[in-house]
Amino acid sequence: MDRLHQDIVIPIKGLPSGESTFRFEIGEPFFQEFGNSQIKDADCSVRISVFRHQTLLDVVCNVTGFVVVECDRCLDDLTLKVDIDPRLTVGFGNVDVDDDAESDTDVIVVDRSESELNLNQFVYDYVCLGLPLVKVHPEGKCNPDMLRYLSESGGNETTPENETVRPFEGLKDLLENKNN
Repeated sequence: MDRLHQDIVIPIKGLPSGESTFRFEIGEPFFQEFGNSQIKDADCSVRISVFRHQTLLDVVCNVTGFVVVECDRCLDDLTLKVDIDPRLTVGFGNVDVDDDAESDTDVIVVDRSESELNLNQFVYDYVCLGLPLVKVHPEGKCNPDMLRYLSESGGNETTPENETVRPFEGLKDLLENKNN
């Protein structure tokens, strides 16, 4: 798995005009560097296409593969597919970058003296943002033992089933007392 731990660094000094392509493999160690407890394992291929213009770089990053996270329902491992294509525009020095609000491209400006562009944070952020908000197995695929345990312990014994809990009932009385 060590082969999957690689920094995603692009050399920008001496990069020829036009398109250049770079490939990386990232795995669990990549995500551990960020202290991420959400992603337990991963195997992703990262393909970065850099289009060099005179004063800008257009970076298209394609990340495909899978990540393993914890199921929100049964707490077992859940494998999720990753297929994202974030874009980044890189300007140099004090270049004016058109920050179009409708664009789906992030924009950063780096110092002209920089020789490399580290994309670790960029890739990490977009993989995490690409995960669903609620991470659960498809219906019927969760750990049946855990679901049975949750259904047994899920009831609140202090409240009868036919009684409705109304936590804001007391506020109504306060409002009525204030008006009197």
